Amino acid sequence: MEFTIMDNLSLVSIPKKARTKLQIVDHSSVTDSTKGMVNTLKIKCPPIEKNPAKSMSGGNQQKVVIGKWLLAEPELLIVDEPTRGIDVGAKYEVYSIINQLASDGKGIWVISSELEELMGICDRIIVMGNGEIKGELKKDEFDKEAIMKAAFHQEQKEGE
Repeated sequence: MEFTIMDNLSLVSIPKKARTKLQIVDHSSVTDSTKGMVNTLKIKCPPIEKNPAKSMSGGNQQKVVIGKWLLAEPELLIVDEPTRGIDVGAKYEVYSIINQLASDGKGIWVISSELEELMGICDRIIVMGNGEIKGELKKDEFDKEAIMKAAFHQEQKEGE
């Protein structure tokens, strides 16, 4: 978070911005793509070239993290607790980003302890415990009770 907003956004995608086999980076391409991501994700920030990412709100910092990985053009995006610690407005924006990516055909793997969040943005919920799949629910089966049963399911001993 000490790095500039631009450095944070471009960090993962820099290898894609090389102009030559010597890995000389095309700085204008980096600048254009990072400014484009700021606009696409509606990141509210001071000038990205000089200001550290820590100078922004938590929600905008979270969007920078997401934007960094989107600039790498992944087919699968794994987000772990994507809305923890951010306000309601920023949560809505993060959910909109996730939904748009899914609409664009990208795979999204959301890891969250927020049941409402999972039920609101997922097509399928897989409940895991002790490194094993304990349950799988499709969207039409989503129910807090069913998810909790899967999460805390303990195999009964024979004869119980």
